[in-house]
Amino acid sequence: MAGGKKTTLKEVGETLAFIAERMATKDDVREIVRAIIQEEVPGIVAIELKPVRNDLKQIRERLDALEQHYANLKGVTKEIDEIRGEVRAIEKRLGIERKIAA
Repeated sequence: MAGGKKTTLKEVGETLAFIAERMATKDDVREIVRAIIQEEVPGIVAIELKPVRNDLKQIRERLDALEQHYANLKGVTKEIDEIRGEVRAIEKRLGIERKIAA
């Protein structure tokens, strides 16, 4: 009976060694997670920022129209310039590059 237990313990030990050799470490998992994040997050962020970009674009277009319409009123154009500055600050904070139309 003792011989049977030794064989069983030996097999268990071999099985554990087999599993341990192939088991992922914390570092392995970190690298996998890091790679997934680098691949997935930019697309998610782009999707989430799309409505913000559209809103900012509409604000700029409305400001352009107001500026053209009220170009002779100094106070209005100053206020428009201040709002443009705020839009630029928001874009900068969000990392949105402003594309200048040709």
